[in-house]
Formats: sequence, C-alpha cells, structure tokens
Amino acid sequence: MAHASLLPRQGFDWNHVTWGRPDSPRSALCSYCSAGIGERDVPLILFKMDGHVAQFCDDCISKWWGCDSR
Repeated sequence: MAHASLLPRQGFDWNHVTWGRPDSPRSALCSYCSAGIGERDVPLILFKMDGHVAQFCDDCISKWWGCDSR
C-alpha cells in the first residue's frame, strides 16, 4: 500500500503549533494562528502518535499546507 506525505510549506514553524491534549475537548481555535474555527468548517486535523491533536483553519490550510479546503 502506498502512503502519501503531507508536508507544510517552507517557513512553517512546528514550535508555533499548539497541540491539544488527548483527553481534552477539541478547541474552537486554529492551532497555528488562533483564528476561530466554526462548527461547519472542516479543519485539517493532525494527530501525534501519543494522541495530541492540532487543527488548522482554512487560511492556514491554504497558506502553510497548499490545500484549498473551501
């Protein structure tokens, strides 16, 4: 089975990402820029092996991940 890689664009700073705890409810904020994420939005969500979660708003998805979520 082939696996695809999703890598952020140059300039992305992993140290700037706020990771949510595995036992916490999901935040309503982007883990990178702290913009609000609405109930009907579809954020990019990344999980670490230990269960920590980061989510990215539409603007960060476009700017840092090169995807169009709209």
